[in-house]
Amino acid sequence: MSSRWPKATRGCGSDVTQSALVVLVDDAEALVGAHRPVHDPVAARGVPAHVTILHPFRAVVDDETAKEIAAIASRIPWFDATFASVGRFDDAVLFLAPEPLEDFRSMTRAFVDSFPHCPPYGGAFPDPHPHLAVGTRIDDATAEVLERSIAPGLPLSTRVDRLPLLVEDDEGQWTASQSWPLAD
Repeated sequence: MSSRWPKATRGCGSDVTQSALVVLVDDAEALVGAHRPVHDPVAARGVPAHVTILHPFRAVVDDETAKEIAAIASRIPWFDATFASVGRFDDAVLFLAPEPLEDFRSMTRAFVDSFPHCPPYGGAFPDPHPHLAVGTRIDDATAEVLERSIAPGLPLSTRVDRLPLLVEDDEGQWTASQSWPLAD
């Protein structure tokens, strides 16, 4: 999630509040937790280490939407994910690369199919590359220092068995609001 994406996407946000469906990666906090608040602005606003599934999402997740999310999540089997490498995007983003990549992409597709009015990243990236951002808008020298610091701590693994909803409040702080289990 990045502040450079529009807050409002028809039906998926508002000028005040937005949300995101994510996979939280608590196991990554020990490795990247000290770097993210310095190099990723959303971390300082309460966004924990995560892989984005769909952002922006709806400003209000009512009971009907929550039931739809639960139904979709219940059809997605849980899986183990590994973060074994550090990658970079051209726009100065340093990230941990999740595997199996296709499982994360499938999750995004499932939610985009059900919520087509909520394109990933407001439509900026129609087929986004799943990742766990460590730093955004960083220069090459900073990226190299971060990579040298993080790489020795890899690989790390985590179980992906829940789909949390992060919600932004009026002050721009993010918190986990709800969470849905994936299929056993």
